[in-house]
Amino acid sequence: MKKIKKGDYGYIKHQRNIEIIKTIFMLALSFALYRIGIYSTGSNKNYLTLVAVLGCLPMAKFAVNATMFIRAKGCTEDVYSYLSKSEVKPWFYDLFFTTLKKNFQVSALYYKKKNLILLTEDEKIDTNACVEHLETVLKNCGYDNVTVKVFDDKNKFSERLNELSKLQEDENDLTVLKDNILSVSI
Repeated sequence: MKKIKKGDYGYIKHQRNIEIIKTIFMLALSFALYRIGIYSTGSNKNYLTLVAVLGCLPMAKFAVNATMFIRAKGCTEDVYSYLSKSEVKPWFYDLFFTTLKKNFQVSALYYKKKNLILLTEDEKIDTNACVEHLETVLKNCGYDNVTVKVFDDKNKFSERLNELSKLQEDENDLTVLKDNILSVSI
């Protein structure tokens, strides 16, 4: 089985399942330790109860992660199959950017020559806030004067993707940019 990494198509769905399984496992482990402690001593005043309660801390962390992945929607099969037929493929699929006030669902993303283009299928996205957030992220990793454009139409996104692919390659190290984009998404 091929490992699905962050930025690959299907990542959000895959990671959602993993986080749910980890949460259920930690909850079951804590509950089992608690029950074993009561069974062995006849009281909940024992070290296994303490371990069970402390086991709830990582379970809570996994539950928060699972909740975030449940809320996130990945790139739809329709959009993915449409974009995969194109000569030029987006860098990343299935990104979900979070800020203190808003979340941004991005189905596909591509960067070239100080142009970052995003495709979203979220009808409620605040494009101005998304652009502002990503410009700040890019500025923090040393990419100034980048034009960020959010598309909600897959045809327009594909046209712009093909236009950008014809431009000469940047001399900058794009690995740093890719790593930073992935690091600010779930």
